[in-house]
Amino acid sequence: MEFEEVRHYQAGDDIRSIDWKVSARTGETFTKLFCEDRERPCHIILDQRASMFFGSETQFKSVLATELAVALAWAALNGGDRVGGQVLGQGRELDCRAKRHKSAVLQFLHHSVAMNHALLTPTPRMESGAAPASVLSLAQSLTECRRITRPGTAVFIVSDFNGLGAEFEQALSTLARHTDVTLIQVYDPFELSLPVDGDLRISDGQHHTRIRWTAGLQRQYQRLVSEREDALHTAAKRARARLLTASTAIKARSILGSVYRD
Repeated sequence: MEFEEVRHYQAGDDIRSIDWKVSARTGETFTKLFCEDRERPCHIILDQRASMFFGSETQFKSVLATELAVALAWAALNGGDRVGGQVLGQGRELDCRAKRHKSAVLQFLHHSVAMNHALLTPTPRMESGAAPASVLSLAQSLTECRRITRPGTAVFIVSDFNGLGAEFEQALSTLARHTDVTLIQVYDPFELSLPVDGDLRISDGQHHTRIRWTAGLQRQYQRLVSEREDALHTAAKRARARLLTASTAIKARSILGSVYRD
């Protein structure tokens, strides 16, 4: 049973349910009301790191990921569940503790937009070529998620899953032992089918650069892509987590249909 609210004492109420603190404070007798706890908390990890700031045509990965995460949050709240989450940026992470109130979703939305807009700010690496002072990993977020979520929570991880380290698989397996994990891999079709030969022009909206793309670089790139995909699928399979994909060429509404259908 879970506490829901207090109301004025009525004849027949169990005196063991009287809220003595509220009664003493107000000078009137109040009774605690409880409801059966049937909720399934929802926790969403949203990746808004630099690799998500990419899009070739329709939309950025970061934007699609935000739309998916916020839609999942609203759906959980409308289903009567508590909603919480983590928004992972380049050098920091913002947390939202689970609540059964629209304020939880609005806070998650606020954090998501803030992290998304932060992608427009040049990082130390962009400006000087040096590595950022601190880049948080998904494994760290998963470890924190395990600490703050309760068993049985539905956990959604929305990311492109770039740069997975050896610790990711262990963190995912540990989290999945106590929660129901769904991985949503956001990708841009262009990432999977780069031209075999020619020049690539890339921009962050402020700066532009050109890369001479050769057949040799293409082979190296495809090998790295294959290794990343294999690592992700292996980690998901061993953790018994669902793995879904979300293309930037498809609207969030269509993708969400598969999330609830599977």
